[in-house]
Amino acid sequence: GSNYMKGFTIFFAMLVGSLTLSVGFAIYDLTVREIDLSAAASQSQYAIYAADTGAECALYWDNKLSPNLNGAPSVFATSSASVAFAGTANCNGQNIRAAGTPPATIVAPPTGWSAWATTQTASAATTTFTLSLLPAQPYCAVVQVGKATVGGILYTTVISKGYNNCSTVGPARLERTLRISY
Repeated sequence: GSNYMKGFTIFFAMLVGSLTLSVGFAIYDLTVREIDLSAAASQSQYAIYAADTGAECALYWDNKLSPNLNGAPSVFATSSASVAFAGTANCNGQNIRAAGTPPATIVAPPTGWSAWATTQTASAATTTFTLSLLPAQPYCAVVQVGKATVGGILYTTVISKGYNNCSTVGPARLERTLRISY
């Protein structure tokens, strides 16, 4: 009987130890996944903040210009007949009208980097610019401001794509988009 009890005690101790170890591994795995999820959520927030900054910049300069250009207080072209804006439009300390075509892929820009390009037709125009939130934060946004005249009414659409990281390298690059129409 005594040997039987010793064997049972060892078996019971191993069973409890295995169960405790399994629960510990499960809790560890859950914790690691939650940490990864919270990191992705915060990075997503940075991307949406960048998109919002780009959209607010576009909205500001769509209603700021004085005196008016092409009959409106906007720096953005409305058609191929519109006169191009030649002044300075600053957002986050950058002239978003600085000459250049936005790159196909965003790479980490130096401080003050921005780009402006316009495509125009007889009744519409799309202006694209890139806004960097460097050096304070490594975020950036690509913003398109589309203006089209339909039935004598001018419609504006702002599409702002925000990125949590301006570099194309790295696995954790997120894009969030805001669209505003009026």
